[in-house]
Amino acid sequence: MTARLKEILEILEAHYPAAWAVAGDKGGLEVGDPEAPVDLALVALEATPAVVAEAKTRGAQLLLTHHPLLYQPLKEIRQDQPPGLMLTALLRAGISLISCHTNLDVAPTGLNAHLARLLQLEDIKILSETGREPYFKLSVFVPLGYEDRVRQALGDLGLGLIGRYSHCSFASRGQGTYLPLSGARPFQGQEGKLARASESRLEMLTPQSLLVAAITRLKEVHPYEEVAYDLYPLKNPGTPRGFGRIGDWPQPKPFPEVVALVKELFRVETVRVWGNAPLEVQRLAVCGGSGGDLLPAALAQGAQLYVTGEVRHHQVPPGLMQLAVLEVGHFASEVVFMAPWAGRLQEIFQQAGLTVEVAAALAQAPPLGYL
Repeated sequence: MTARLKEILEILEAHYPAAWAVAGDKGGLEVGDPEAPVDLALVALEATPAVVAEAKTRGAQLLLTHHPLLYQPLKEIRQDQPPGLMLTALLRAGISLISCHTNLDVAPTGLNAHLARLLQLEDIKILSETGREPYFKLSVFVPLGYEDRVRQALGDLGLGLIGRYSHCSFASRGQGTYLPLSGARPFQGQEGKLARASESRLEMLTPQSLLVAAITRLKEVHPYEEVAYDLYPLKNPGTPRGFGRIGDWPQPKPFPEVVALVKELFRVETVRVWGNAPLEVQRLAVCGGSGGDLLPAALAQGAQLYVTGEVRHHQVPPGLMQLAVLEVGHFASEVVFMAPWAGRLQEIFQQAGLTVEVAAALAQAPPLGYL
């Protein structure tokens, strides 16, 4: 079915809740009507004139960005100056705008998690934890013989993940009863007659961010017309979320090789180097965007190198000796996630049953250069 903007907002809230954002951060729906239909969503780091023009040319009804357009309160909307220029263009073209800012930074499957995977780190941990995702137990009653089908579908979605084990579940057998009323289409049994069915009660651990997708998928694969399920909130420690990641390479890499690798992965020709370069690097921290405030955390956790978008002079301790910092630029440190994020959103919307095409903007360009 064609998606409505409000449905997309609900799904984004499930995967990147606004409550995960830092205090005072902006995000969410910035431009648009929640009832507006969306067939094509364009993903970009930020709403620039070139990106907005591309969205209009490609017929997108939604622009989904990481950086909010309305980060600072507006006192006027001038069509000859940003952000009024972009606001006017979006409104005239009927393009909605949603942003996911620090809630995307800290998400377990968000920007910083991607950077750690991009660098092929192992034993990855949060650099600065901000909270944990709540867990639920999903309990569903399944007719005998359908347990594997349901378990596989939910496990493939990400339910039942415990440490290094996936598709974890528990099933116990029993008997269910039901009386099909007028107009019902029972899987077995007859209208107006009490039916008994041999069933399994299948239980799986479910992170909060997957609840919407899990119930949608459950109803797709379950043979019953009406699916009986329960959701129990748990007090188990949930999946941590937070800024930055830290991890290790199996073998140390020479510093010049690391610099060349970082330039290649982040598609930059130059990097700024703070501190003293180590001969080799095995333990590495990374944070997209403005990561200067996490330098103490990188030091405390034994990083030999810290890769981030930008740092300010006063954030670097004088005489920094134990750690080198590679500054790749704010834009470069985050734009590498836009295409993978578009692909991930496409999967999320499909799992929710929404017919929405998602694509990364091609007109994204850094706001500065070097001579």
